[in-house]
Amino acid sequence: MHLIIDLGNTRVKFFVFHENRILHRTFEPIPAWKNTLKKIQKKYPTISNCIISDVNGSITNDLKVSLGSISVFFCSPKLKLPFKTLYKSKKQLGADRIALLSACILDFPNKNVFVIDLGTCITYDFIDKKSLHHGGAISPGLKMRYKALNFFTGGLPLLNPEISDKFLGDSTESSIHTGITNGIITEINEHICYHKKNCKDLIVIFSGGDAQRLSKPFKNKIFADTNFLAKGLNFILVNNLS
Repeated sequence: MHLIIDLGNTRVKFFVFHENRILHRTFEPIPAWKNTLKKIQKKYPTISNCIISDVNGSITNDLKVSLGSISVFFCSPKLKLPFKTLYKSKKQLGADRIALLSACILDFPNKNVFVIDLGTCITYDFIDKKSLHHGGAISPGLKMRYKALNFFTGGLPLLNPEISDKFLGDSTESSIHTGITNGIITEINEHICYHKKNCKDLIVIFSGGDAQRLSKPFKNKIFADTNFLAKGLNFILVNNLS
């Protein structure tokens, strides 16, 4: 039994896998991590191995101590990975993106895949049918864009994210919603169109916390999987145990 921990910028996600099946998943704000981990360890005492994707770094040492005798791997380019990358340098390729690329190999072997992760940041990565990662892009995520408008201006309010189907707002609030929504959708669409011009058999994956609501305008050959990163981490863990 394996414990998968995805430590992001604002939340920590716990998954328990038995072979390739998810038995448990919990998403928590980072301050709640310790109590949640204790409950998982009590419920699944046969967990023997753990892999952590850590893009935060704030609780790394405490987390490792709390895992006790469980064998712990940290997702990084130092591990045995199922793909090669052209990224410069390899050390700068984040653990979250490594996990997503590995999930592409697991679920879509020998395919050209473009994976878009919609979390605190939006990341884009292209991996070809020969398991070669060509690189990608990083931009601000949904909540970050709302915070930026409020922080860097004197008069714009901080709003809760809301997906808008309008192109013209009739108030400051609706203008913010439609501006951010259409900005992200247009950005994503341009990335997809660019890669589809060069790769007609492209498979597009949406993952991350905002995957379900931001993937709705895109229908054809789009897969939305909020567990995609965790599946990639489990795949890496299994490969490094063998």
